[in-house]
Amino acid sequence: MKEFLVIIPVYNEKATVYDVALRTIAACLDFADILFVNDGSSDGTEIILNEIQKAHPYLFVIHKKNGGYGSSLITGFEFGIEKNYPYLITMDCDEQHQPKDLERFANYNRKIDVVSGSRYAPKSKSIGIVPPEDRVEINRRITTAINKKYGWYITDAFCGFKRYTTSTLKNFTFTEYGYAFPMEFWAYTKKKNLALAEIAVDKIYITDDRSFGEDLDKKRKRYKYYLEAWRNAEKKLKV
Repeated sequence: MKEFLVIIPVYNEKATVYDVALRTIAACLDFADILFVNDGSSDGTEIILNEIQKAHPYLFVIHKKNGGYGSSLITGFEFGIEKNYPYLITMDCDEQHQPKDLERFANYNRKIDVVSGSRYAPKSKSIGIVPPEDRVEINRRITTAINKKYGWYITDAFCGFKRYTTSTLKNFTFTEYGYAFPMEFWAYTKKKNLALAEIAVDKIYITDDRSFGEDLDKKRKRYKYYLEAWRNAEKKLKV
């Protein structure tokens, strides 16, 4: 077994999953296994994943009913804990995260519990189109609120490219199954006083037609949803 497990949530990623899988396999062949968590895709993603797995038997795939982005991460955490991987790395499947960066995450100071990618760090490069203004604004407002409350200096509250020390995730049940999962995770990070660091990753937007779902595509509702999830997490954790 390898030290690292790379967890990739997937939902209707037929257009990108094959390329992302091959690039990820090539990037971490020597130090990490890979787990795709297929969150009830209905566009043929499942067929592609199954074909890739036949050629690469050490690539794992979990197929489940659609439960949300957070539920896929939680499933990946549970798998990594059960299989005793010392470290987990999460990345997205929409080509916004570059597999070549996986080695940087793996090699970063192992004493740090959470290594979080930032698309807004000084060294981050912009690739592709300009990111949607509402996403940038919400990220900035939420990031500012978290820093003010916790005394942190993070620059990107919503980047899904992260490294985790697996032992820090044991004995806790995450319950935020949707896109607000980072809000619960940050409250957990504060509660457990986990060592946290950011590393710069490229800000990549290939398309602006990604959807959070009909209601959450509305900026005000999405912002309210994130704040409510954060308040609920703090209440549960007594932060």
